[in-house]
Amino acid sequence: RVVRKRTEFDTTWVLAALAAQGLVTPEQCGEVRAKEISTRARLVRERGGQRKRYEVSPVELVAAFGFPVPNRQGLVLDEDKVSEVCAQKAGVPYLKIDPLKLDMALITRTLSRPFASRHAVMPMEKREDGLLVAVDNPFDGELFENLRSLAGCEIRPVLSAKADILKAIEHVYGFRRSVAAAVEVHQGGGELSNFE
Repeated sequence: RVVRKRTEFDTTWVLAALAAQGLVTPEQCGEVRAKEISTRARLVRERGGQRKRYEVSPVELVAAFGFPVPNRQGLVLDEDKVSEVCAQKAGVPYLKIDPLKLDMALITRTLSRPFASRHAVMPMEKREDGLLVAVDNPFDGELFENLRSLAGCEIRPVLSAKADILKAIEHVYGFRRSVAAAVEVHQGGGELSNFE
């Protein structure tokens, strides 16, 4: 398997993957390149929130233009569609994250919230052939090495939309924090001391 650099997964690569499937025109590619800096700045403001160093993924950037999907009325190239095309081109599976299927114990046991947030990574499933992890960059070999050390097993990356990964992180660790807070509040009363 060819080891790619994390930085190879950039706007140019994403546009090329979409263009190869006839999903964007040369004019649209030109528009993305012309407005890349201002769009990136807007996304950092909108999505970064309290994070000082929010890193906009190339998928988020291209999806922000909302280009229509050719011959599919009403459909646009959103993060899911762009991620799906990029996964195919990168030779990794695409996964749409279902918040109801998240294994909270596996996730919180494997990664700390700061690590998961900083790297936009979400452990999905422990399998015989390794740990399935949702990532927003299929070429981040350094991250996969770190995860292999942390999890003590092979890492099987799947590509997911960054927005979905961050939402899942918020869901899992936010829920855990609220449970811990509820337990703390009711510790004296006893009725919820075994809640977790």
